[in-house]
Amino acid sequence: MWCFAMGASLAHEVLAQDLVRVDRPDVKGALISSHRGSLLSSPPADLPWRMEPVPVTDEIVGDYAPFAAGDVLGVERWHSAGFKGQGVKAAVFDVKWFGVEISEAELGDVETHDCYSHAACAEPMDTLRPRFSFEVGVHGMACAEVIRDLAPEVDLHLVRVNGLTTFENAVAWAVREEVDVVSLSMSFFNDSFYGDGDVAAAVGELVEAGILLVTSAGNYATGHYQDTFLDTDGDGYHEFPWGTESLPVDLPAGEGRALTMQWDDDDDCGRNDLDLVLLNRAGNRVGAAERRQDLEAKSCSPVERLDAVRADSDWYWLKIRRSHGVEPVRMDIVSTRGRLFRSMAGGSVPEPGSHPRVLAVGAARADGYLWNPVESFSSQGPTSSGVAKPDLVAPDGVSTSVYGSDGFFGTSAAAPMVVGAVALWMSRDPGLSPFGAGDALQRIARTEGDLWEAKDPAFGAGRLVLGPPSAFTGEAGCAWRGMSTGWFGVWLPWLLWTRRREAMPRWMR
Repeated sequence: MWCFAMGASLAHEVLAQDLVRVDRPDVKGALISSHRGSLLSSPPADLPWRMEPVPVTDEIVGDYAPFAAGDVLGVERWHSAGFKGQGVKAAVFDVKWFGVEISEAELGDVETHDCYSHAACAEPMDTLRPRFSFEVGVHGMACAEVIRDLAPEVDLHLVRVNGLTTFENAVAWAVREEVDVVSLSMSFFNDSFYGDGDVAAAVGELVEAGILLVTSAGNYATGHYQDTFLDTDGDGYHEFPWGTESLPVDLPAGEGRALTMQWDDDDDCGRNDLDLVLLNRAGNRVGAAERRQDLEAKSCSPVERLDAVRADSDWYWLKIRRSHGVEPVRMDIVSTRGRLFRSMAGGSVPEPGSHPRVLAVGAARADGYLWNPVESFSSQGPTSSGVAKPDLVAPDGVSTSVYGSDGFFGTSAAAPMVVGAVALWMSRDPGLSPFGAGDALQRIARTEGDLWEAKDPAFGAGRLVLGPPSAFTGEAGCAWRGMSTGWFGVWLPWLLWTRRREAMPRWMR
């Protein structure tokens, strides 16, 4: 059983937006340092700084009964055949590990690594005593449970990642420890407009080491909007295509982060300075983000993060004002908590899922999984740089002990399903690389499209399926190898012919 503890209430009341980043290692007074930068509790007086990118977990509160993860994909036949993830080393990177003791009954024998307390991630996590309020939760435990349900003998490691700096530490640890696959059900916002910033650089280190990063595609299809700044009347406010200077946003009651916006000034920070203002129905300001872009580069990043106190769950109105700058400039707006009027599902996959060598996973409801559309919130591609995403879709709405009857929903739940599937394939074929397993799962994914068509912007290659445990043999750099033998060699050609036959005119059948 899990042991929930009141110790979580001892977390310092520090929010994610209170932490700053200096792109230099080992700065004096740093809370923690990586090989690229240092994390500070307040801005330094003599060094350029920016807000520390902190990941957002991609879970959703569900409204339907959860299903056992293993039952959805039919893992029992794999386990019966002796394939249980043995010989595979997997890690879960997450921010929310705090508030419960780790249950050996649920997770088995695991090792934990605290990349905030120790730069080399050499210290174990104390899950009952978080340091920051934004870390309290059991999201990471739920991801680990899903992987363990599918691959009970995988060598599983739990890793604390509470921001960009600790992510860099975790990546370095994974490379040293020769991890095979990493599960990361979180999203980074506003690090880079085109995906070529620090998060992408860290992902590149994993790829170079042969480590597959499986990440959630994000839950932002209904909370994303992209536009180019336009001000024809010269009043300083952006004019939206529907003829007003405001963007309606449906937000829940509460306080804290409501929206983030970044704009395309990565190569020339300070060229534009954009601000955000949020109004309620009465026209009163309930939140604003008006950080001045320091042209002397003490604090320059093309990002605004808007916090607001919202008395009611209601529609609010966002206005974008430009303090200085030139047109045109592209803007990307995301609400992690609400819905945007005329939201744009395309381009809503954030980092690191937008990276071309990451396996980004969307979500489809577990109940009726093989026939369901993607969840309405599941982020879609292509990315701003034209990369087709997501790569796969997997079930959400699965059961875990930590979430109980509420279930585990969102693309957060879908990503560890793919990690478990990768581990099963690798345990069946010890010569198979993590990327080979990921490629093979995409090749056999269930899709309504033709096999030669481009990836679907919502489904990617299709829905994750495992296939029969004895269907393939050998290194699956080509995932079709081995299909010509046994019953599968008969079944596959019949399937392909049936699908082509359905597309033929009746006179040709």
